[in-house]
Amino acid sequence: MPHRARQLFLAWACLVALGACSSIVTRAGGVRSAKDDAHEADGVLVINGERTEVRWSDGDSFTFLSGPYAGMGTRLRGYNTLESYGPVHRWGSWTREELYTLTKGDAAICASKAWECTTAGEPDAYKRVLVDCPKLALEMARRGRGLAYAVEGQPDLLVLDAMHQAQRAKRGIWEKGVPAGLITSLHSFAENKGSQYTTSSNRVLDTRTGQAPLHKHTDTYETCQEVCVATGGPFSCMVYVPFEQRYKNRPACLTGE
Repeated sequence: MPHRARQLFLAWACLVALGACSSIVTRAGGVRSAKDDAHEADGVLVINGERTEVRWSDGDSFTFLSGPYAGMGTRLRGYNTLESYGPVHRWGSWTREELYTLTKGDAAICASKAWECTTAGEPDAYKRVLVDCPKLALEMARRGRGLAYAVEGQPDLLVLDAMHQAQRAKRGIWEKGVPAGLITSLHSFAENKGSQYTTSSNRVLDTRTGQAPLHKHTDTYETCQEVCVATGGPFSCMVYVPFEQRYKNRPACLTGE
């Protein structure tokens, strides 16, 4: 059976047999059509009432260039965007390269206006400053570029409604399909070597509710391996790349070499 046909059959079989979220693991294929391009865009935000210069690295994070947090990275709360370190996402009739090309414009959208944001300066697990930019979150969701996203509890209902409107209108990333579950992060069980953890976890966004709970597992992924999740409707896929290889010593599935 051809590889693509086998992949589709596996997705169908998982749905029939389990009727719930399950993982399908395949090899990532295809060649990048171009070298990796920078996504960065400089802009200005009004943070806690103060004009602040920033450099956007993608559609949901930036680095402070001025102010009390100058030099520090951030993580915006309330929404999420696709990964920008390479062509790793795929669902519906999108190719990975198409979605990656689309996300290259996210930083420019964020930098196009001096959005009003707030922060108390608290860090996330990766020492990034947590920031809230509610009007930007709405704009990104409205354009079909942002995901209503809650790792705990419920998402902002206005952002969720804006995302659903974009899905119905087939705007942005929803133009070629809306999976019920969208993989937003992957972690191989091998990352836990030498630690006390007995499981690893992925995050799969429920595009109907905006909730992105952890899905625990003990699967080991190879670098550049594609993992697909079947949850109803189009299944979504993401290529696994360890964090230490996303920006340095990048593998061929990110560079196209």
